[in-house]
Amino acid sequence: MQGHTMQGHSERFAQAVAHALRWLRYRDYSSQELEQRLQRRGYTAEEIEETLAWLRAEGYLSDERLAARLIERYTAEQPSGQRRIEQIFTQRGLAVPALEEDEETRAVRALQQRFGEPPPTADPRQVARWFRFLLQRGFEAETAQSALRRWNPHIKEEL
Repeated sequence: MQGHTMQGHSERFAQAVAHALRWLRYRDYSSQELEQRLQRRGYTAEEIEETLAWLRAEGYLSDERLAARLIERYTAEQPSGQRRIEQIFTQRGLAVPALEEDEETRAVRALQQRFGEPPPTADPRQVARWFRFLLQRGFEAETAQSALRRWNPHIKEEL
C-alpha cells in the first residue's frame, strides 16, 4: 500500500473502508469486532485484512488505544471488578490487562462515586443495595464486603 491512499484499490475495498469508517464514527471497535462486522457484510478474508491494515495505518483503528480507553472507563470512570473487565475485554477480542490497582480500592471508589460519603448509620436495606451495586459492577462478594466495611466503618460485621 503505497502512501496508504485508496487509489488503485478495488471498489469493494472502498466500500469496506466506508462501512468501517461509518461504524467507527459512532464508537470505537476492536479489530476483531470490525472483522466480524465486515464478514457479516460478505467481505472476503483478504478484503477484510486489507481494510483493517489501511484503517490501522491511517490511525482510525487501534486496539491499544481502545484498550487504554476501556481501562480508564472501568477503573476510574465506572470502577468495576476484575470479572466484568475480563468479560468486556474478551468479548471485544482484546487482551485482558493486568491492572495496577487492587480490586477493593476500585470497589471503594465505585461506592464513593455512586453514593458519596457514607451515612453515619446504615440499615440492612441500604447495605443490601450497596452490596448489589458492587456485585452488578463485577466485584466478587468477598471483595464487595471488604470494600463496604472500608467505605463505611459503621456497617456491622455480619454482612
